[in-house]
Amino acid sequence: MTEKPLLVYPDRTDIAVSNLAVHWFFNAFNEFEPDLLTSDSKVGIFHKRDINKTPFVFVSLSYGPDIIKFAKILRNSGIPLRKEDREKGMFPLFICGGIAALLNPEPLTLIFDAVFLGEGECMKDDIVKMFSMDTREGVLDHINALEYAMTDVKPDARQVIAEGGSFLVSSNEILHKLGNCFGNRKIVEMNRGCTSRCRFCAASYAYRTFREPDGKKLMDFVKKTAERKEGLALMGTSLADVSSFDEILETCAASGCTVSLSSLKITEINEKRALLLKKCGVRTVTVAVESADPDTRQKILKNITDTDIFNAMEILKKHNLKAKIYLIAGFPETDLQKEAESVIELLKELDKRNLLHDVTISVAPLSPKPLTPLQDAKFMDKKQYKNYMVALKKGCSVFGKRIKLDFFSYRESEIDYKTGFLKGADLIDLINENIEKGDV
Repeated sequence: MTEKPLLVYPDRTDIAVSNLAVHWFFNAFNEFEPDLLTSDSKVGIFHKRDINKTPFVFVSLSYGPDIIKFAKILRNSGIPLRKEDREKGMFPLFICGGIAALLNPEPLTLIFDAVFLGEGECMKDDIVKMFSMDTREGVLDHINALEYAMTDVKPDARQVIAEGGSFLVSSNEILHKLGNCFGNRKIVEMNRGCTSRCRFCAASYAYRTFREPDGKKLMDFVKKTAERKEGLALMGTSLADVSSFDEILETCAASGCTVSLSSLKITEINEKRALLLKKCGVRTVTVAVESADPDTRQKILKNITDTDIFNAMEILKKHNLKAKIYLIAGFPETDLQKEAESVIELLKELDKRNLLHDVTISVAPLSPKPLTPLQDAKFMDKKQYKNYMVALKKGCSVFGKRIKLDFFSYRESEIDYKTGFLKGADLIDLINENIEKGDV
């Protein structure tokens, strides 16, 4: 039915090429010469394919605002947003997947012909069958028979999860040539799921149990990349929980291969790893503290202490590694003014210990996620967030250039939250409203 599968990633090309799902798609269907359409490409990047001339289109939704960005692509292509407004046979079949689709699939069936729930390794063979089918009706019948496919005629679907060891998502060579956000390093997926159970995070609840790739396949890829000195970007939620993590760092350090990390748990930072990270060219280590208040951390099951923070910061300073600290504002039953004060007090204590050395504090509003224990939490008011920002800026001014503040967009966080919970036509209204505003 189709010569080449088309994947739409509704964001810039460099961001698309940095996404592991995109690499999986290209690796999985390489023999079929896949194509990629992004928000800054009017036609396919590799084969110049027009979205309107494709029998069916796969769409990866990683983040709530991606839904609005995809709607813009449809509008620019003259394709109606609502599935019911698209004349059968005149437009492609649209199939979406990704974490944003998994968290709130029901309203997406108004837009997409099918929503696939789960991980691609479990779907690969079924998708390949679609490529050989002769008719649109045959493809739809095939899709409706899949346990993980949600459609308007089959609202019940089951998320499918790949077994540990069955996946290894790494850089596709064709995509790699386009350049990514990680210094054009080769990307490798280190794990899925998470060993922690932080109450606000979808990683451990949506992706289920912690899993890692086949150790031999992972190390073979690492050694090959290290020998070529191409550089590695290690992606995952629990990097140091991967059994071969230290071996990977040792291999890269010995060969002069540079490494970048998504983040490390603050309790995973030790002398040995800091030394290896330095040898691997790492300059900044990102850690997710979430809250400066110990009581709040306990409530959200972020099991770290102030002592853990002090110890990690001491090690980072010793090895001249910068720190980027993630914080979340607006947890339930917390006072935002007191939250800001707790951040300032933590920084003052770090300063007293002479541990403030080019630290970036990155703050985002809490965006409650479906499937998590905090899914019923309220999204914070914009004025509250603004007041929190003002208080934090004022309090941090005493530290001068040693502290940098980075605040995540309230508007994008709000959209991310709403796309996770709105039902039916309410999501369509949100999409149309934000397309007109043009701020996403």
